Amino acid sequence: MTSPERARSPLPRARLFTPGPVEIPARVLRALAQVPPHHRTDEFRATLSRVTAALRQLHGTAGEVFLLAASGTGAMEAAVVNLMSPGERALVITGGKFGERWQSLLTAYGVPHQTLDVEWGRAVEPEALARALDREPALTTVFATHSETSTGALHDAEQLARITRERGRRMVLDAVTSLGVHPLPQDAWGVDVVVCGVQKGLMVPPGIATVSLGPRAAAAIEGGLPRFYFDLRKARKSMPLGETSFTPPVSLVLALEEALAMIDEEGLDEVHHRHRRLAHAARAGAVALGFKLFASSPSHAVTALTAPEGLEAPAIVKRLRARHGMVVAGGQDRLKGRILRIGHMGAYDLGDIHALLGALEECVGALGKPATGSIAAASRAWDDA
Repeated sequence: MTSPERARSPLPRARLFTPGPVEIPARVLRALAQVPPHHRTDEFRATLSRVTAALRQLHGTAGEVFLLAASGTGAMEAAVVNLMSPGERALVITGGKFGERWQSLLTAYGVPHQTLDVEWGRAVEPEALARALDREPALTTVFATHSETSTGALHDAEQLARITRERGRRMVLDAVTSLGVHPLPQDAWGVDVVVCGVQKGLMVPPGIATVSLGPRAAAAIEGGLPRFYFDLRKARKSMPLGETSFTPPVSLVLALEEALAMIDEEGLDEVHHRHRRLAHAARAGAVALGFKLFASSPSHAVTALTAPEGLEAPAIVKRLRARHGMVVAGGQDRLKGRILRIGHMGAYDLGDIHALLGALEECVGALGKPATGSIAAASRAWDDA
């Protein structure tokens, strides 16, 4: 039986504004509901070939794109074990939880490496990378992050790639929360390897990781470390056949094809512009309520905020969910309890930002810091951006 309390206070419909997974558009949900074909049929081979071609276009590469049944971390691990051969040394740019994940992966495989440490919330200075590489000629590969999900900071991937390319080093880029949000023309910028997961800007439930290998790095995977499931040499042999090395998440591939079609129909430049406007609107509205931006160079994928003076971020996160069904994320690791993070990747529009800001207004008011004007501020920022 339903309790009287539950009957009087039904839970609101949950809406995701997290740094991933994101809300799934209706078109993608319908694609997921299809009866999936067997993965070793001509029907699915044709689908996989179309999806792979669309991903190459999205990445801006003439190279290879490999699909793995994994989270984004699986793509990161695949990059490490396929790119790093025994005896090679790497440089990791940290500055957040996911920058440090590169370090953890290299440590797990015993790869010698050093770090270029960056204050959380700030972007690495390209000149600092240049100095680090010039000091250590033995460093072969730079592992970097484009949009740091844990802090909401955006690193200048174009300049980082230029510096590594000029010095003859490889660059591997975590683009899990930047692909489909920020421009990332892989070949034009000279990024050797890009890793991604589809549950962010690509608007698909978790379960597919991608590794995009630029032409300059094509030969690198013929060396590498011992590996089995994440062996991109196997993937390279299967790809021309329209197959994957192991059983793929067939329904997710169908969903990804629909999501990529949505991006193509809107136009990639317009997708990037919309995310820029969404981010500016979210920031302006939050600042109007007394929040402060945590990142000094904010990403358009995730807005990281410190709470208005006198309020605690976890209390706001909790009330947003309980009262409004709005699910945002708190801080991770050393930022736990200090910030909240709002995701606006995917199919969101200005109306979604207005709804979230209206809920935030109620929360800060109920918690003792009444403020207004967020929606008007967001609308002005949307127009100006």
